[in-house]
Amino acid sequence: MTKSYWLKKISIGNSDQFLEYIRTVLPWIKSVGGKIVKRDIIQESNSSKWDGGQLGLVIEFESKLVAKKAFYSEVFQNYLYSRNLLELVTISTL
Repeated sequence: MTKSYWLKKISIGNSDQFLEYIRTVLPWIKSVGGKIVKRDIIQESNSSKWDGGQLGLVIEFESKLVAKKAFYSEVFQNYLYSRNLLELVTISTL
């Protein structure tokens, strides 16, 4: 079976929402069979202000079907919708 990968980038301007995304979505990805093979986090901050950040991920799945099933799952889509993140999340599968 051919492995598949999510190439995912998200930029969230709100620091609380950014941290919640990291704490919630990364463990969820693992729970649906994803393996994070590369992670890049960029944060803009100074001593008095922190404005969220950008997260880039490469996530490995056992197949393209599993990768798409995870992304389009009701759980993930509802999470994105409930936090107004649908327009911020981009994904490609290889």
